[in-house]
Amino acid sequence: MDVSSAFAAALSLIVHLDPQFLQIVGLSLRVTLSAVLLAALIGLPLGALLAVTRFPGRSVLIVLVNGLMGLPPVVAGLIVFLMLSRSGPLGALGWLFSPTAMVIAQTLLVLPIIVALTRGAVEELWAEYREHLTSLGLVGWRAIPTLLWDGRFALATGLLAGFGRASAEVGAVLIVGGNIAGQTRTMTTSIALETSKGDLPLALGLPRADRADPRHQRGGIWRQPRRRPLRRLTAMRDAVSVLPLSVDGLTFRAGGKLLLDGISFTVAKGGVTTIIGPNGAGKSLTLRLCHGLLAPSAGTVRWHADPGRRRHAMVFQRPVMLRRSVRANIAHALAAVGIQHPAPRADAALTRFGLAALADRPARLLSGGEQQRLALARAWALEPEVLFLDEPSSQLDPSATRKIEEIIAALAVEGMTIVMSTHDLGQARRLGQRVLFLCEGRLVEDGPSRSFFAGPASNEGRRFIAGDLLW
Repeated sequence: MDVSSAFAAALSLIVHLDPQFLQIVGLSLRVTLSAVLLAALIGLPLGALLAVTRFPGRSVLIVLVNGLMGLPPVVAGLIVFLMLSRSGPLGALGWLFSPTAMVIAQTLLVLPIIVALTRGAVEELWAEYREHLTSLGLVGWRAIPTLLWDGRFALATGLLAGFGRASAEVGAVLIVGGNIAGQTRTMTTSIALETSKGDLPLALGLPRADRADPRHQRGGIWRQPRRRPLRRLTAMRDAVSVLPLSVDGLTFRAGGKLLLDGISFTVAKGGVTTIIGPNGAGKSLTLRLCHGLLAPSAGTVRWHADPGRRRHAMVFQRPVMLRRSVRANIAHALAAVGIQHPAPRADAALTRFGLAALADRPARLLSGGEQQRLALARAWALEPEVLFLDEPSSQLDPSATRKIEEIIAALAVEGMTIVMSTHDLGQARRLGQRVLFLCEGRLVEDGPSRSFFAGPASNEGRRFIAGDLLW
């Protein structure tokens, strides 16, 4: 039979749904999809856990997983054969030369691929999300559902790669399946067998059906489709009935260098406390230590509020937008802290911050100013006792900065306690009732904003106001 006749005969098998053809294709898909599903159930969480945790021997384990991606199919088949043979530890199960044995062998081949590709995708996402998720208390295994969901399009590549490997290999299923007609004969083994016998119609028909299946795309990649004037706060009273937070002797060392040198202060209820100072003074570091993102080398951060209440939230200089809608970004944060029905509060936050019309838009498509407003709305929805802001407008244009300042001022007027780092002296003067001035990791001045800007008490403060110290 010439090639053209063989192709015609193969097409006839597909069109007329030849029973033998359907049985082989059906078994192939069941075995391969079962193996990919089993490997995904094990490999996705395992790869994600490998990405977000650190432990002794982690690097060795990563090298081992990467090496197993190239495991020869015949080796995988031999391992499963030895386990399931009559003299093997699982021989009593009677699985050898059955579809179950074929699923196990294919799972062994697919699992390292899914683990390795999941680890790479999740590790990249974890580097971006780490501070935000840690801020919500989602660390270690608790962060995995968020990372897997937001990385789902990249992870689809691993699943497709695993499907391609499982459906294309021959050696493993030949060893453990036996290529028994009507029982364990799959497309790959049939192609090999029928071609060797000269049965071109069946041999050609099977790969054509294989390619026609939209789920079998070797090397395929899934790609994700492309106000009001600022209120003055200087008239607010500094009287305090409760001290939500006190910091005593806070010290931080990294790489043998002293970055924060025993600073102490208290945060009063209500109003805006601004932390200012030159670049490298320790402003952002202080906020991260207070928020619990870093552990101090010495000293204490003590909260005095009701232990049943969420004490603090933080908005970062570069806001982290999860790969989901504007509304879902807020709802996720609320769910992470145990809010049972987050939708009403999320909608209230969107309305409060002027984002209701953008609720269903992907958060990453918002402008810089809108993203920062969303970050503020997300933090506000958590009802924190203290809100930490790390240079919240440093990346924004003047118009967006003005809107952010109006929001901060309004929150302070409503009674929220805000601790904010900023390099903008004008902003610190407009918004702050109190100034913490840091220089070279030391707290040099702590006092009312008006007094500091009228005349700093320290030589460093006077030089900073005059612009002699680098920011």
